Amino acid sequence: MATEAPDPRGFKSWEDAFQYPIPVVRKLETQLRSNAGDNREKLRSLVGASYRSLLDTAETIIDMEVRMEQVEAKLAKMGQNCNSRGLDRITDNTTRMDTHNRSRDLERYTLASQLAVLRNCPIAMARLMRTGGSYLLIAKVLVVSRLIHKGLSQSKSKPPIVDQIWDKLVVMRSKLLRRINKHLATTSADSPTLVETMCAYSLATSSTPTDVLRHFHTVRKDEVAKTVQRNDDLAKHGIEALRLCIQTCQDTQAIFPRRLADSLAKLKAQPLALDQDVRALYELNLDIHDRWMGEEARNYTPQPRHDELQRPEAERLLHKFSKEAIFEFLAGIKAALKKTDQLQEVASLRQELIETWLVSGSRMAGVKSANVLDDLRDAMNHQLEFIVRSRSRDLKVVVAELNSSLSQSGSGDENSSNVLWKAAPTSASLSNGAQSFKATVSNTHQGRDDDVIRVASRYDAWMDSVLEVKGIIKSMKETRWDDTFTDDIDDSDDDFGDSKHTLLSDDDPHLLEEVTQEALGDALNNLGQSFEQIIAKSSEAQNDASVTQAVFILRVVREISDRMPRLRLQDRSTPPRTPFTADLVKPLQTVLAQQILQSSTKTYAESCVQYLQVKSQSNILWEGNPPIPAQPSPSAFRFLQSLTKSMASYGSDLWAPESVYVLKDMAQNRVESVWRANLETLKDMRDVAEASSETDTNGDGNGDAEVKEETEGDSQDTAEVKRQKLKQLLFDILYVQRYTGASSPDLVDAVGAASEVDEAMLSRVKEKAADYGRKTYLLFALLC
Repeated sequence: MATEAPDPRGFKSWEDAFQYPIPVVRKLETQLRSNAGDNREKLRSLVGASYRSLLDTAETIIDMEVRMEQVEAKLAKMGQNCNSRGLDRITDNTTRMDTHNRSRDLERYTLASQLAVLRNCPIAMARLMRTGGSYLLIAKVLVVSRLIHKGLSQSKSKPPIVDQIWDKLVVMRSKLLRRINKHLATTSADSPTLVETMCAYSLATSSTPTDVLRHFHTVRKDEVAKTVQRNDDLAKHGIEALRLCIQTCQDTQAIFPRRLADSLAKLKAQPLALDQDVRALYELNLDIHDRWMGEEARNYTPQPRHDELQRPEAERLLHKFSKEAIFEFLAGIKAALKKTDQLQEVASLRQELIETWLVSGSRMAGVKSANVLDDLRDAMNHQLEFIVRSRSRDLKVVVAELNSSLSQSGSGDENSSNVLWKAAPTSASLSNGAQSFKATVSNTHQGRDDDVIRVASRYDAWMDSVLEVKGIIKSMKETRWDDTFTDDIDDSDDDFGDSKHTLLSDDDPHLLEEVTQEALGDALNNLGQSFEQIIAKSSEAQNDASVTQAVFILRVVREISDRMPRLRLQDRSTPPRTPFTADLVKPLQTVLAQQILQSSTKTYAESCVQYLQVKSQSNILWEGNPPIPAQPSPSAFRFLQSLTKSMASYGSDLWAPESVYVLKDMAQNRVESVWRANLETLKDMRDVAEASSETDTNGDGNGDAEVKEETEGDSQDTAEVKRQKLKQLLFDILYVQRYTGASSPDLVDAVGAASEVDEAMLSRVKEKAADYGRKTYLLFALLC
């Protein structure tokens, strides 16, 4: 039977051990005794290891007891000495000692610290300006430096360097204010930055919000005036000025009075010397010097009157600014417009300004949008009209150039430049499509010498400047204002009776068209009057130089007249009336015609006299039965040939229909006088022959019969020759008048009657003259 003993440590009482058999109990006893021996050994070992520690503890307790006795003795002694009278005496002595020590060091340390901070304030401000630091931080440093300077100025031992530093601070303050003004004047800054800059201005100048608002408006007005006064790029700067006016109103409404008041109130939160941004400036070293700066500088807290400005007053000031700014802007625009004569620049400015105003003008409180738009239109239209009138008056440069050319022209060979074959091509003139060669040929054919080209170039330059109006007017008409800005325009302020499109794209262009037409009419009338004076002066000379000048003026008139239709500015309107009427240029044409006819008519008259002196018959080439002339006499043909050669020698370009008409009229009058003289001469010769024949027939009968027969024969031959010459004269008249114009009917009838031709023969002569004229008209094309 197993006799294993249980673990006695699990028994709850001693009685539980005797519930087992005796052997088990004995084992339990043995086990307990063994455990007790083990525990005894462990205890002995444990006590022996900590014995020394126990001795040390005992010694410590004894030492503590000794010390406690000493402390109790000292406390008892102190209690005896700590009476109220003794304590008061000791405290008083200590205070006097501390006061003496601090007063000895305070003056020395304060002066050193204040000088150190004051000297470094301009340096810190300069660095912040150079690196683009906050203007508000610079203003804070300025206020701190001002307080320190005040403390130093009140000191009995103020160093001279203080005034030198103050001069630097004054300069830095001026720089700060200039930079603040420059920043306030720009439209690129956002509202938070503007508010901070305004706070800097208020702190630097001790200004109230009302003062800040007035200063802000003054700066913006000055910038508006300065912007529009710039001479370069008027359109750009004009738009900048208008946008500045509008942006100022928007900034004012966004900042004043609430946002500026809140920002100024934040300055009251703590003294400036405790501001973290100020203390972070390493130049000032406030961590070291702040305790010695002085009470006022160390504890100064800004107290701006942040709630001084109320919204009604802000709105009143805003309305005042709007009116004044728009007035300054319009005055500046008008002054700037007076300095420019660039039509396109003014038109672009008009377009941009009106667009900007229509989009944003309604946001500008205090002004009527319609009134400002009318003022803008009036200013732009007035300058456009002025430029158009000024450019129209510039036509006088053509007259000046003409007078200059006339004064320099001599009596040289006026025909030297009209030889077409002298325009020989060179290798250079045939390049680029032979443009140069073709231009030379055209100029030579049209008689355009250097003087004519110079005057025509002056006119072309003037005409181009005037024709620029056409593009401007077209652009003004094509702009669709209502379609572009309908969604952006607030019509609550619109006082227009008509739509904006009608005003801007119909009325304004129409007004400019009327002004242009009126100005062109005046300019052309003045041009005509100037030419009339020049022509009258040139025609009075009656010399070779007058012919040269007449040719030159006629070519100038032709060049200008050819360009005149281009001045038509409206597609459906008639072109301006030309100043070069037929009566104006007729004296020139007369001078030229007289010069051409002078030699030709004289030669023809002399040839006719010689022809009349010929006694032989000259009807060998006559045709028909009875025979009639089939071609003109040599003198008549040579007359026409000489006439056309003289005309061509001056240039075929001169012979416009009006010039040819004047020449024909004068030629007809002169040759008609020659014909009448010939007719009278032939009549006289015929009458003499008939009278001689009658005298011989009615004699006394004593004469020789053969002599009578011979006389009668001679008379008959002479009469026949005269009739033939009259018939030839009739043919010449009918032939020449095809080129010079119809002569008097009575002359043809008189010659026909004198030549004894009947109606049938006269009809045949006319037919022959017409037939020969058709054969030879190309030879005298200038007269056709």
